[in-house]
Amino acid sequence: MKRNLILIHRGARYERDFAEIGRKVVALDRDIDVYAIGIESRSQLPPAIWQRPTLVVAFAGKFNLRIKRGKLLKNVPIDKLLQYEIFRKADIPTPPTLAFKFGMMLDPLLFGEFVLVKPMDLNLTSKGDGVQLFRRRRIEQLRLHDFPPDHPLHRDRQGYLVQRFVDTGPYPSFHRVETLFGKILYSWHSTLQSPRCGLDAPDAEIERTIIATQGGGKDRKLVKAPDILALAEKVHAAFASIPLLAIDVLREQNTGKLYVLECNPGGNTWHFSSQIGAKLRLGFGNATVNGEKRAHEIARQMFIDQYGAFDIAAKALVEQTHAHAS
Repeated sequence: MKRNLILIHRGARYERDFAEIGRKVVALDRDIDVYAIGIESRSQLPPAIWQRPTLVVAFAGKFNLRIKRGKLLKNVPIDKLLQYEIFRKADIPTPPTLAFKFGMMLDPLLFGEFVLVKPMDLNLTSKGDGVQLFRRRRIEQLRLHDFPPDHPLHRDRQGYLVQRFVDTGPYPSFHRVETLFGKILYSWHSTLQSPRCGLDAPDAEIERTIIATQGGGKDRKLVKAPDILALAEKVHAAFASIPLLAIDVLREQNTGKLYVLECNPGGNTWHFSSQIGAKLRLGFGNATVNGEKRAHEIARQMFIDQYGAFDIAAKALVEQTHAHAS
């Protein structure tokens, strides 16, 4: 039986990747016709196509294609507090997290001695903006005037979180695992090049230290950590209808325990070619030596080759098409 697989990607930068994956899907199953379409495209598919069972996989929540039949699986942003609740219900280790309020008191058994205050706004946290380390006891004393006038909290519209601090060591680090329908596409480790201050430092020094793993210069490398990959698969199982996840995992230095921070379900994490992943690729591809254009190509191929990402993606999409096309 002929089936349709419609892949809705984020635009011209992605066309090459999804054309290649589409060809691999067809090579695996010639009864699947693949259509890759950008979110901004206003072209509509011919009516005859919609006579066949169809699965639509969209890597963004909004797009122009009118879907006339079949199941839709799409990426959508999920509030960080809701992600936290989903993690907890799925028995996924994650640091205790609450909405931040001035004057709040935190349970010392749950939150420990140190906490992070961070924005819910993904545009800020993706750059490390507005993320600060505090001693827990300081939280109940904080007032708005304790934050400098240029602090994002003064213009924040989405709210802030307070979260137990997971100490990954003097050089803050995290793991990123990209999954497509629970299958691992690539995984890397990022470490800040500059150390945070000592945890015995005065409050003022602790509160101005760079702690966000997205902030400042960093060293990254592709890694394969079996326990982290297994945890990432468990995370995606809790978000089974979301096609693409970028799962951020911390390993606590003193205990080796793993904690999931978030899974970035909005879909803008296809860093084989995404604009937001440009700096990432320049680093992996050593742009200083190879130049920017070649660095992008080197990094893209590194991500593909680590596990065979596009072959894995094609196989996962075939499985999803057979399971859900209608």
